[in-house]
Amino acid sequence: MKQGMCRVTGALISGVPYLRQRLEDVINTPIGSLVGRRDFGSRMHEIQDRNVNEAFHMDAYIRLAEAISDPANGLDDFRLQNLQLSQPESNQVELAVSGLLLIDGQPRSITTDDTHGIMWNGRN
Repeated sequence: MKQGMCRVTGALISGVPYLRQRLEDVINTPIGSLVGRRDFGSRMHEIQDRNVNEAFHMDAYIRLAEAISDPANGLDDFRLQNLQLSQPESNQVELAVSGLLLIDGQPRSITTDDTHGIMWNGRN
């Protein structure tokens, strides 16, 4: 199971909280924007000015699936199964994802709930 440091508290985290943090980092980083890691990130910034409708939902799912499957992003321990979008504020989209996360070598079904979804601010 992957572990890392919480960006807020500095504590060691793993499991779903660490997955959530890694997904936020990938989603909010445009591909090519990190000097040392040009392959890291996602193409979510390409759809940031679009209306949130069914087409947006499909495009967001495609871009998220691409980012998760890209080895440069280090999300090889997660398999996306479902994506739900909500818009808590006009300039934010919250992504609630579900899928399989490898924990101690075993795939576990996980879901980020509405109160702890992945925030994408759409502004980079």
